Amino acid sequence: MDIDELTTQLNIRLGDTDNFAFTTEEKTSILTEAIEDEYVVTSKWDETLTYSQGTWQYAIPSSITTVKDVYIKPGTNEDPETIALPWDVVEGNLQFKGGSRVIPDGSTLYIRGNHKYTIADTITETRLQQYILNLAQVNAMDEIGIKKILKFVKNDTSVSEIIAMKRELERKVAKHRASIAKEFQAA
Repeated sequence: MDIDELTTQLNIRLGDTDNFAFTTEEKTSILTEAIEDEYVVTSKWDETLTYSQGTWQYAIPSSITTVKDVYIKPGTNEDPETIALPWDVVEGNLQFKGGSRVIPDGSTLYIRGNHKYTIADTITETRLQQYILNLAQVNAMDEIGIKKILKFVKNDTSVSEIIAMKRELERKVAKHRASIAKEFQAA
């Protein structure tokens, strides 16, 4: 599903195909927040990098946003094995540390990692689609609460409702803060 198909499904789930409760822009914002969730990733393998003796830094391919491990194939008929050479991710580059004599020159580097989806991607995994749509519904309920508090604060919103909404927003901020600058993250 792409963003348009996700929006159609969200409209159906919210019963808001006529944009009564939310504008199109609000729904896009709600879905964008759901897609930006840290769990909206897919596992990826990349085999586009070739090791060159003396080169210690390689740009991480755009298909990988989080590097989990780096492998090479010791022989043509063998499965990839984790490399013994220490490595790190520095400013979007895979950087090897120490001596480079453990990796044969011309070896293909097999990078195992994750790809973080964005709103520009098409998401094919059914479970991930359902997760995004359910998270978007939760986000929509938050939006309804915020609208109620901000638009009707004088009429029918209690102090306890305002405090509960504030705590929920603080929880979301803490969650996002905790996800910033994770180890081995390329982007």
